[in-house]
Amino acid sequence: MAASVLWVSPATPQARFRTTFNVKARDATAIVLDGQVVNDTGRDVFDVWVTAEGLNASKKVLTTGITFVGQMIGRSGSAPFEAKIPTVEGIDTFRVTVTSYRAGTAVPQGREVQSP
Repeated sequence: MAASVLWVSPATPQARFRTTFNVKARDATAIVLDGQVVNDTGRDVFDVWVTAEGLNASKKVLTTGITFVGQMIGRSGSAPFEAKIPTVEGIDTFRVTVTSYRAGTAVPQGREVQSP
């Protein structure tokens, strides 16, 4: 029987993830960002959330949205997301970061164990 240990990530989880995104839609009330999260943590991750922010030219946050990405992203895997943030005047660029996840135990590559 295999056991799985889960823990809550530290306060700076983004360093272990890569995010890419494009503006999918934009209107008078909302901006929709369509993207991918790549898991570089070396372990499976669970309950992944991203925070999308609209920034002005001096990188001040003008608007924010939080989106659930998925229940699980496997080690070295990726998952799509769609984030919606309110439209406000002055947005110059966007930032999307993984802000919450739970991680499973790390298994060194090549040392995976299967149950009989």
